[in-house]
Amino acid sequence: MRSVRARAHASIANLGYGFDVFALCVTAGFDEVQLSLGGRGSVLVVEGEAAAGVPRRASANSAGVALAKLLRDHGITRTVRARLRKGVPAGGLGSSGASAVAAVVAANRLLGLGLTREALVPYAAHGETASAGTAHADNVAASLFGGLVVVERLAPARILRLVPRGALRIAIARPQLRLTTAAARRVLPRRLALEQCAQACARAAMIVAALQAGDVRGFGRALEGSLTDRARAALIPGFAEVCASARRAGAAGATVSGAGPAVMAAVDAGRADPRAVAAAMAAAFGRAGLEARTLVARVGGGARVVEVRR
Repeated sequence: MRSVRARAHASIANLGYGFDVFALCVTAGFDEVQLSLGGRGSVLVVEGEAAAGVPRRASANSAGVALAKLLRDHGITRTVRARLRKGVPAGGLGSSGASAVAAVVAANRLLGLGLTREALVPYAAHGETASAGTAHADNVAASLFGGLVVVERLAPARILRLVPRGALRIAIARPQLRLTTAAARRVLPRRLALEQCAQACARAAMIVAALQAGDVRGFGRALEGSLTDRARAALIPGFAEVCASARRAGAAGATVSGAGPAVMAAVDAGRADPRAVAAAMAAAFGRAGLEARTLVARVGGGARVVEVRR
């Protein structure tokens, strides 16, 4: 075959109490990677509506880093050229993870490697070192598998996937604020008290149980008040008021979306208008002096190959 194009949706990691463990695939944009063998020109071309600020060097781009490790580990020396079309905006929606996932899914098909999705997780997670400085699998697992994922182990990957029930919608407000994943990770506490661990375990269990039962209200309540939110609140002006505004507009609860600066709110579409929730969040950011863009998303499906040229 001459080329393969694969697509991976956005994702929201952490979900409050599930730091580096939980992530939810969402329809808040997608990235596509088209790979071809040989030829001339740049080995990585970046384009698309969310391409601003995305590294053009393959060694600094999550798709390029993930692809390079996959090729190296399988002894592939042929030149593979990548065209990355960015549709997932940066700042809390798993943008780098979506790129890495699309790249390894396309490579798996193009090169006939026959790897399982579990086997692709460590390669996509390695791509995250380009933006976060460390490999983490939550975002990439969600973009790969779709639905909600629980990451027990990275290598070899052990992933639990479930499809949330109910009329869950995700309202998102993205402030015009630059916050890198690495910076957002640096402010997190390194040690927890025993009672904090117990609370985190309880809330994490509530999140999974609520999503499996279709209890959007329970899911929203379980999202709030995490240590990661408290640590990162100082990096996101107006964070507390944004969450409060989401609840007043009908959201079940709100939390930092991934590493931020975006904020997500869980909305039961049968009880409230997710667009009104997103607008209320953006207005709260406006009162804090930040312009914000809004999105409303559903739970997304896993990555897939969308085109094969022979």
